[in-house]
Amino acid sequence: MGKPSDKAPPDIESLPLEGLSWKNPQETEASIRRAYAYAEERAEQAVQWYLKNKGWKAFWSRSLRISAILLTTLGGLAPIVGSTGWLKSQSFDYEPVVKMLGYVFLALAAACVGLDRFFGFSSGWMRYITTALALEKSLSEFRMAWAMTLAKLGGATPTEEQVQSMLQKVKEFVAYVDGTVEEETRDWVTEFRTSLSDVDRTAKELGKAARPGAIDVTVTNGMDAEGGFDVALDGMNVRAGVRGTKYHVGYVPPGPHKIEVSARVGGQAFGASELVNVGPGEIAKATLALPFRKAQP
Repeated sequence: MGKPSDKAPPDIESLPLEGLSWKNPQETEASIRRAYAYAEERAEQAVQWYLKNKGWKAFWSRSLRISAILLTTLGGLAPIVGSTGWLKSQSFDYEPVVKMLGYVFLALAAACVGLDRFFGFSSGWMRYITTALALEKSLSEFRMAWAMTLAKLGGATPTEEQVQSMLQKVKEFVAYVDGTVEEETRDWVTEFRTSLSDVDRTAKELGKAARPGAIDVTVTNGMDAEGGFDVALDGMNVRAGVRGTKYHVGYVPPGPHKIEVSARVGGQAFGASELVNVGPGEIAKATLALPFRKAQP
């Protein structure tokens, strides 16, 4: 998949139709040829613009869509790999980190799709191809119709009525070319406005969905912990030596999280964990108990 040329094709410009004269048969025939060449060049310019410009659309469309597919695959595999236990070590548990990477990959995949939709790479690519094909088809039909008209003349000088008929064909064809380009531009404007509205709505939704929450941790037998208990979130230490039975973990990203508590009781180490799902802006609760038995009096 090669990158297109860095030189962008020029915009479609309005070509001047000059040098027409109808004073005598020779000038009339020359003017008709110039009018035909004008219409033909107008269509060819538009076709070439769309065919050249679609290169950038195709490049970015493929790049973003392939990236989205790969990132989605990685995002789906990350939790599976993390749950196998292959990445666990004595010093650090990588499982929560790998699972979190899965969400990152999925978010990046969604961003690739969002960029494609906002800039209209895929839709523009298809639109450019469709427009170029329509213009090429109409140009072929115009050339054939013009050839048939010349064949009917048989080399004779066209009458005034025939000249008007031929100019009418040129006018209608140029109007079709301009109308096709204008319609494609209107489609782009409509799509761009829709994309802006979608981005604004999505940004607001993501803002609400990304609001951090919190977790209220309760250790029912935390009072028995010697020196207090330690709290960890997704394998990362949050607080050590918590006295009492409760602790509040703030600014927690939405999604599933693993809360772990550990302490020493009677000189032995004990630990407990619980999976908690934190909603946007919500406070989740985790109630745990250290697995030890109190000594009987």
